[in-house]
Formats: sequence, C-alpha cells, structure tokens
Amino acid sequence: MELEYSDKNSRRSKVYIAVGVIVALLVAATVFIALRASGLTEDVQVEMRTIVVAVNEIPSRQPIAEGDVTTREVAADPTNASAFTNVDEVIGRVSGVVVSPGQPLSANLLASTTEGQTFSILEAGQEFDPEGPDLRAVSVTVADGNAVAGTLVAGQRVDLIVTMAINPGAGQVAADPEAPAQFLAGPSTKVTLQSMTILARNGTIYILRADLETAEKITELTAAGGTFTMVLRPDQDERQAETEGSTIDRLIEEFEFPVPLAPELEEGSAGN
Repeated sequence: MELEYSDKNSRRSKVYIAVGVIVALLVAATVFIALRASGLTEDVQVEMRTIVVAVNEIPSRQPIAEGDVTTREVAADPTNASAFTNVDEVIGRVSGVVVSPGQPLSANLLASTTEGQTFSILEAGQEFDPEGPDLRAVSVTVADGNAVAGTLVAGQRVDLIVTMAINPGAGQVAADPEAPAQFLAGPSTKVTLQSMTILARNGTIYILRADLETAEKITELTAAGGTFTMVLRPDQDERQAETEGSTIDRLIEEFEFPVPLAPELEEGSAGN
C-alpha cells in the first residue's frame, strides 16, 4: 500500500517556527527595554590608575634598579590603591620579599621606606604596634671566623654566643689564704641571645633586630670586653635551646683531658 504525501504537517511546522521567532523577538525587546530603563546599557567610565609593577623577579633584600620596574595603566580597585605611582619612588629601595613579575609594588613589599636605607626594623608588611615590644636596631662586631666564616647575610636568624673573661676572686680577700682556690679566673662561654634577625651587614659589623632591653644587654657585654660568636639557625627552628655554658674545667672533666703536672725532679738534677 502506498502512502499519500500531505503538506499539512509541513505547513503546521512553519507556523510553529514563525510563532517561536516572534516570541523570541518579543522577549529580546522586553529585556532590552528593561536594561535601557535601568541604565545598564549606557557606557560606563572605568577609573584607571597608573601603578608601578615589577618587570622581572626581584629577589628579597636586593636594591631595586631602574630596569626592574615600569608603570602600567590598570583599573583602579582596592587591591592596587596602595601601589606606588612613580618608579622614582622605588628605585634604590631594598625589597623585603621576593617580588614576582607583573606584581604591583607597594610600601609593604620593601625592606625600607627611606631611600638609601638598606633595612627596616619592622618586617616587610608589618605595621607598627604601639602595644608591642620596643623594637630597635643594634650593631655588634663579629669577626668572620666567629660568624660562619663571614657567610651570614641579611634576613638570616642567628644565636649569639658570648665569651667573657671571668675573675671571681677579683677584689676578694680569702678567709684562709692557704686553702686551695675554689674558683679560678678564665674564659666563660654561654649562649646569651637566641633567634636574632640580621637586618644588614657592613663587613664584620652586623645590625640586629632587638627590643630595647636586649640592646642594653648587648651594649653591656660589648663594654665588658665580651667576644661574640654567631651561629646560624635553621629557618624552621623556633625553639629556645637550654644550655649550661662552658668553661675550661668543665671541658677537662667532660672530655677527660689530661692535666699537666709539675715533674718530680731528683735533688741536684736541676743544674744538670
């Protein structure tokens, strides 16, 4: 049996398509009118801002050179509100952290907010806290042989060991002059201050971050003739070590050093 062709379905489909197109146009027109009424279709003026950005990666604690930075026009928003706007404001300053290419430069990324100064007492990005410790910068002279062969650099944390000449009997009168001395004059070594940050270095002179009370102690130890040794800490180590210190008698006892004795000479052998 053969089926007869009818164009009724075809005409019906065309009507459906036409109606769909008309409905879509009506919806689009309604949306457009609503947007015009709300003002969203009008041209929006975007505020632009000129900021200083890094051209390439700037390592931490490195003076910023002219070729390290440039200016760029960006849309103004809170994320770049504190960025510098002129390269002259950052050239010669020292970075406090690693700055990535394209990153805007602001004061909290610098180790110093003063041109020509190579360090800041506060950490990069740290704000002054009037309720916090009285932070200061204090200098101490340490020979290269006592400072990890002179390889220490700014940003590292060290423990400060001090060796002092101790004379407990100075100015004292023994109750029994014939009794053996209990204490002897000699050097005494002790870890005094721990986890101190090196802010800057000039040869054998190191500038350390310290609170005011600690700065007083360092000054007194220096005046008393103390010899300083710096030992480098791992970055991850935040512990405070407990030590007893060291003196010659303790070393002799611990390592069993033989103590020299006066030789017993026969009578009359001294002149032979």
